[in-house]
Amino acid sequence: MSKYLVYMVAVNHNSSKFKNSDYSQYSIKSWEAWCKRRNIDFVVVDEHNDKYSFPIWNKLDVCDVGKDYDKIAIVDSDTMIHWSAPNILEHIESGVYGVQDNANLRWLNESVGNYGGEFFSDFKINLDKYINAGVIYLDKESLSIYEKLRDFYFENREKLDSWNKGGGREQTLFNFLLQKNNYDINLLSPEWNMFSMHKKEMFSYNWQDTDGGIAGKDTTPHFIKYSWVWHFTGFPIEQRTSIMKQTWDLVGYLYEGYEQ
Repeated sequence: MSKYLVYMVAVNHNSSKFKNSDYSQYSIKSWEAWCKRRNIDFVVVDEHNDKYSFPIWNKLDVCDVGKDYDKIAIVDSDTMIHWSAPNILEHIESGVYGVQDNANLRWLNESVGNYGGEFFSDFKINLDKYINAGVIYLDKESLSIYEKLRDFYFENREKLDSWNKGGGREQTLFNFLLQKNNYDINLLSPEWNMFSMHKKEMFSYNWQDTDGGIAGKDTTPHFIKYSWVWHFTGFPIEQRTSIMKQTWDLVGYLYEGYEQ
């Protein structure tokens, strides 16, 4: 029987720009309930390893934790999963699976230009294969990408710890290493990592739909109706916490009562 793992980093640390404990509780609740009903192991890293400067780099240790599993999902602590989402880990094959990230083309081009110019001047990345690193699904063999990224981090730690050129932390480096090392990159539909929801009108609902809801209308937000994994990126910390709490208050009872 195949073994599956969902791995999440939810660390508060004085080097962190955001304190995520307020919003990560809703992420943990949703993934924990979903994993429990599908006999999937769920590991939450909530203590910072001092060998890293920033909490996000704790993610790289999944290459150790996940080595005894056949399929692994690595998810950020600002994500939630739909209570009835199918087990995608049963359906992926070999390679790395993610959703293309071109939500902010200015940020994307600046990040790729800055990191590429500093570390990968001899390699041109394919933006059509650039994926969001906040929700990644992969098989055991492809887990080695996180070991490569960890090695890269320690080889270039001084530059990366003092990085002030923008473009995020690990995501663009992750994509450069994926492509440069010829990993099999498989693009998923956005439903498996619905990020930048405010830019996609996912917080709206169809006022023409009369299948129940308030005043005879279905007021279920589009992101709940049309996607499996909700990624609450792009919000100030207070707003992110508020939105995730509202989401849990709306649907949390379904995780308790849902029968597979």
